[in-house]
Amino acid sequence: MKKFFTIFLFFSNFTLAQESQNGDALFLVNKNKIDDTHIHWKAVKNIQATCDRESKKRKFGGFGYQVEACSFWDKNKYGENECLIFTQISTSINTIGHEVRHCFQGEWHD
Repeated sequence: MKKFFTIFLFFSNFTLAQESQNGDALFLVNKNKIDDTHIHWKAVKNIQATCDRESKKRKFGGFGYQVEACSFWDKNKYGENECLIFTQISTSINTIGHEVRHCFQGEWHD
């Protein structure tokens, strides 16, 4: 399973690099896994350390590649959808939009 996850992360990262080039690229919103969520956005100084730490805390093992931002989604103690986004203190609309999409579509990289 770990080997699959590592390979998946590699290809996801490759896709992310391609897709993040065009912030105007259209995508289908009917692929949303959820329709509502609570989004929490935290800007941090060291994005790599923060994303790796949060990933390991959730038992995902870290990213293993350079990130500009990251998001994590799950249910809160009341059973409501929650999404936590981390970005650098200085970020772009493409980056935050990318992460918000994860909040609604999960691991959508295809």
